[in-house]
Amino acid sequence: MDNNFILLCTLIMIPMIFFVPVMYVNAYASDESATHLTTMPVGLLFGMTCWLFFSNIESFQFSFRNLDLTTFKPNITVLSQLCFYLYALIMFVGTSLQKIKLQFLVAFIPLWTLLVYAPLANLIWSSNGFLYHMGALDFSGGLVVHLTAGITSLILAFFKRNTKPELRRNSPLLNYVATLFILTGWLGFNLAPADTFQNHGPLIVINTLTAVIGAVVGWASGSRLGLSLDSSTLYNGIICGLVTSTALVAYVSTPSILIVTLISGLVCHYGTDLLASSTHFYDPINSFGINGIGGIVGTLGLILFATPTVNNDGATGLLSGGLQFAEIEGFTLIVTVLTTLLGTLICLGIIKLIKIIILSRRREAAF
Repeated sequence: MDNNFILLCTLIMIPMIFFVPVMYVNAYASDESATHLTTMPVGLLFGMTCWLFFSNIESFQFSFRNLDLTTFKPNITVLSQLCFYLYALIMFVGTSLQKIKLQFLVAFIPLWTLLVYAPLANLIWSSNGFLYHMGALDFSGGLVVHLTAGITSLILAFFKRNTKPELRRNSPLLNYVATLFILTGWLGFNLAPADTFQNHGPLIVINTLTAVIGAVVGWASGSRLGLSLDSSTLYNGIICGLVTSTALVAYVSTPSILIVTLISGLVCHYGTDLLASSTHFYDPINSFGINGIGGIVGTLGLILFATPTVNNDGATGLLSGGLQFAEIEGFTLIVTVLTTLLGTLICLGIIKLIKIIILSRRREAAF
């Protein structure tokens, strides 16, 4: 492990994460910008507190067989993993800015971390994890980060029922700058799990940039007007490619990731259009349409195209005859979906119950 390398990746990721709210605020009404640009950073800082105090331990140290907190000594990966966690968090926070208050975030973030993110990070990424020992792969968070956040956003969109703003704050310059920081930061995002640049670093960089190209072409091809390219298409395609790359970026060849992201661009474009017209699942920032669907498509691409000729630490995908890995990764995908659905619903149920208890006590005090 190269501590300086991981620290550099982390320092690249931090500005990326704090520029995501700059992009998200453009999806809402212009008169709400100041409020939203306060809510999102506060949510990030509160999430940072949760990660440093308990979530990192639950994610990477917890084991039913051996849990000894007296010997716990954090290393540099605490910081890189913090950035993964914060990116997941900012996605679902951005979905329901219209309807949520800071009090909701103070209750929801630790509950979601405890019941959804940390358990899945432990299962898939921790050396103590059950799915990790089975052979599940998720290089930089297609499942743990993006699918969990995407599904959580979908559930929040359903229960909070966002309304479409009549006049969005549309700033092409801010979107351009935010996308630039996200694209640059994502190189750190995808490289950090490698621990050192010598561990497939060139492949990861090339595959990340190829994924961007593939998804932009796929997204542009999905337009009802035929091949169409405008600023929105460009930015959405870039994010889609980056998200899709996370599950498989170090485990497949460059032609393979190009095919996967071309398909992802098409599918995510269709998914976001479908959700944009929905009254029940409208999401101003397209979190599920890009992150959720992109995470699924990337994982399916990993199942198909993984090959040990690219990375000996990877797996053998279906197209190379790896049926066993396909079963393990498919099972991991199902576990991720079900854990996120159930965990998020439990979080909302607990918050609802707390609210009922507080209101009941206030009524009793009034008499």
